[in-house]
Amino acid sequence: MKKRKWPGRSDGTYLNKIDPFMQALPYIMKGRNDSAVYFTQQIDITSLKAYLNALNHESAQSGGKKVTLFHAVLAAIVKTAVERPQMNRFVIGRRLYQRHKMTCAFVIKREFNDDAKEEIAILSFDEQDTLSTIAEKIQKEVHKVRQEAKSDDKKRHGAVNWFNYLMKMPRLLLKLMVAFLSWLDYHGWLPRFVIDADPMHASFFLSNLASLNVDAPYHHLYEWGTTSIFMTIGVSKKTAVVNKDQQLEIREMMNMAFTLDERISDGFYFARSIKRFQQLLEHPEQLNKPSKPPAG
Repeated sequence: MKKRKWPGRSDGTYLNKIDPFMQALPYIMKGRNDSAVYFTQQIDITSLKAYLNALNHESAQSGGKKVTLFHAVLAAIVKTAVERPQMNRFVIGRRLYQRHKMTCAFVIKREFNDDAKEEIAILSFDEQDTLSTIAEKIQKEVHKVRQEAKSDDKKRHGAVNWFNYLMKMPRLLLKLMVAFLSWLDYHGWLPRFVIDADPMHASFFLSNLASLNVDAPYHHLYEWGTTSIFMTIGVSKKTAVVNKDQQLEIREMMNMAFTLDERISDGFYFARSIKRFQQLLEHPEQLNKPSKPPAG
C-alpha cells in the first residue's frame, strides 16, 4: 500500500496537479448521478466464444475448470484499467483521486431461483493478472460463497453480513451512523477495513444479465462510496452484419451498458478506453497476456 500523504486517503492519491477545469467539476456536479454518462457498446463476441470453447475443451481433458464469458469481460476490464489508469479514479469530498488498488464488485446468486439470496463479492487485481488467473480467482470466490451458504443459511458474505446486525438498530441511530460514516468518507477518514469490505468503494461494479437471458440495462451509480463505473453484460444475439468485404455475415453480438462518472476523466479518454476494451474482447488471445501500464 502506498504511503498516505495529506490530504490523501488510505485508498487513493489526491490529484491536485491536473487541469483546473477537472478540479472544478466536482463543485459544479456534486453527485455521481448528476455527472453520470450512459451508453451502450455492441461487441462482436464470435471470436471470443470460439476462443473460450477451445480453452475449455483443452481444460476439460486435463480436469480443469470452465472459463466463462463473464471471466473474459472482467479480464478485459482489468487490462483496460491497467493500460488506461484514469478509469480507476474516483471523486469524493469535491476532490479527484487516483485509486491505489484495482477492485471489482459483482453479485453471486447462491442458487438460480427467485428466493435465493444474493451475495456481493469484491476481488482485487493487478497488472500481472490474465484471463487464466482472473478466472481462477472468481471460481474460488464463487465456490467459497456457496459453500458458506450451505453451512450457514443466515450468515451473509462480507460486508453484507453487517446488515444482519445493523438493521436491528432504531432508525434514528442507523440514520445518524450512516451520516457519520459519510462525513468520515467525505474527509478521507473512513477506516480502511470499511473501505476494503464495501462493494461501493470498488473500482468497478459488474453485473451479468446474460446469465438471466436479459439485455443490458443502464444502472445508476451509488452516491454512497466511490465506485465511478457500473457495467452490465447483456444477452448475446445472432446478428446479420456487413463485413469488410461488404458481404452480409451472421455474427454473435453482445451489448454492454456503461454508466460512468464523467468527472474522473474526459470524453476522449473514455472513448479510447472503451474502444480498447472492445478490441480486447474481439481479439481474445490478448487476454492471456500480462498488461503493460503506461510509461511514467
